[in-house]
Amino acid sequence: MRRVILACLALLLVLPATAAAEQVPYRVDASNQAGWWRPLDELNGSLYVAYNAWGGPGPTNGGAGDTHTVYIGRKAPDGTWTRGCLKAGGGACAVYPDDIGHKQPSIAVDGDGYIHAFVAMHGDNWIYYRSAAPGDVTTMVNRSADLPDQGDQYTYPNLTRVDNGDVYLVIRAYPEGRLYRWDNAANRWTRTAVFARSPGYVAYPDDVAGDGNGNLHISWEWAYGGTNPLRHLGSYLRYDISTGRFHNAAGTVVTTPATVTSPVVYQPVEGTEDQTDRDDATRPPGVQSAKLALAGGKPVVAYRYRTVHGGRWHVRVAQWTGTAWQRSTVYAGAYDTHAAIDVTAWGGGLRVYYAKKATASGDQAFAASPSGSAWTETALLPGVDTQRLAVIRRAGTDHLYLTAPTDHQLHVRTFAW
Repeated sequence: MRRVILACLALLLVLPATAAAEQVPYRVDASNQAGWWRPLDELNGSLYVAYNAWGGPGPTNGGAGDTHTVYIGRKAPDGTWTRGCLKAGGGACAVYPDDIGHKQPSIAVDGDGYIHAFVAMHGDNWIYYRSAAPGDVTTMVNRSADLPDQGDQYTYPNLTRVDNGDVYLVIRAYPEGRLYRWDNAANRWTRTAVFARSPGYVAYPDDVAGDGNGNLHISWEWAYGGTNPLRHLGSYLRYDISTGRFHNAAGTVVTTPATVTSPVVYQPVEGTEDQTDRDDATRPPGVQSAKLALAGGKPVVAYRYRTVHGGRWHVRVAQWTGTAWQRSTVYAGAYDTHAAIDVTAWGGGLRVYYAKKATASGDQAFAASPSGSAWTETALLPGVDTQRLAVIRRAGTDHLYLTAPTDHQLHVRTFAW
């Protein structure tokens, strides 16, 4: 009996402190789903979520089919919610054509509390809003003209706040990947670098994260011959903010823009995969939907990988050991997965988030942590058809954004370690 009690106590010490999932009290649009986005942030106890809300059926603003509006919601430390839409010039909520996987919002809150939102871009010029007051989701103002490089074709914005309050943005300016900086002291956006460009290929930015030590970490993929759902050569760079230099995981300086031949690849082609494969009827092997974190200062990337023609999307992680990328499979079970991946790390801990398609209980989201040579899964929203997700880690807590777009629901919850 004593051994059983001690074992139970030991288990309690390693289990996360979790908060019950909470449904955000606002209806989301069926288009509220993407794999590359960053639709949430947290600052000083307030949680911010961005989402597509219903806009109406039929052609609008030159688009065809259904439409959506974009809202930012804020959950205050006392648990109360407020929200505000991004407005058009006439004062009504701006309406955009639906485009699943492209025209979804990404946000960040800078060190002074101002909210930055990039939305509804698929080969479009900048669509950028910033709040007029710190933390105020009801005062989002269109400030697209504040951005440099006007007139380019932008898609896949992902952004993060670093320790000094600045915000960094990665985005595709077709066909290259670019890095931009919001200087929080000067209140100004500037272009930092073109980090990825290779003739014949298109860059697909996935993620950007700071590490608290003056570095940014960037992940992306390549598509051959133009835009394509199938990508290859999952890649990684570290940007030293103080020197302006880019490095690979080994610390070697890399000339940018990086190309498909640069020494930056965490997932090379395998087996029958060819980096010129495209997403045809045979569903070739390739990479999709990657997110990164820092484990003990070393990068770890979680991503989907299809290993064979016609196969399902598995979930993998690639971890930098200090000398090489070590790849392992998190999930390769009976169900396919959505383009919904995220990962968090702390000390020696690691958790990978993903969503499975059409399980016996419907679409389901899971968190998985390593347990010896296997991974232990935890269902995140049993009974809810969760299809997309995003996660940020702040002060020892994972904040989860879990969306069930076909049911028009958005849920949030936390894991604390």
